[in-house]
Amino acid sequence: MNKELELGKRYNWEEIVEAYPGMWVRMSDCNLTIGSDIIDGILLGIYTDRDVAPVQIKMWHEKSKDELQRTTYDMNIGVIECLNAEMEVKDEP
Repeated sequence: MNKELELGKRYNWEEIVEAYPGMWVRMSDCNLTIGSDIIDGILLGIYTDRDVAPVQIKMWHEKSKDELQRTTYDMNIGVIECLNAEMEVKDEP
């Protein structure tokens, strides 16, 4: 992380990506592109891949309209958008 951003403040997506590459962010009151990408929004939380599942479940139970997106994707990463999914990574020769 390059710099810490303050929760509860509005940031544009470029600021979020610069501060938290490879992390998940929860944002509210978002302005979105036609393709549903975040233009800007209010930063509510920052999560690792390991910590994001309970947040997704909580948001689902709350029927939250917040956005939860990963800032950047590394090579060889897959994303599954469904509840109760598990991902396993193996380092094989």
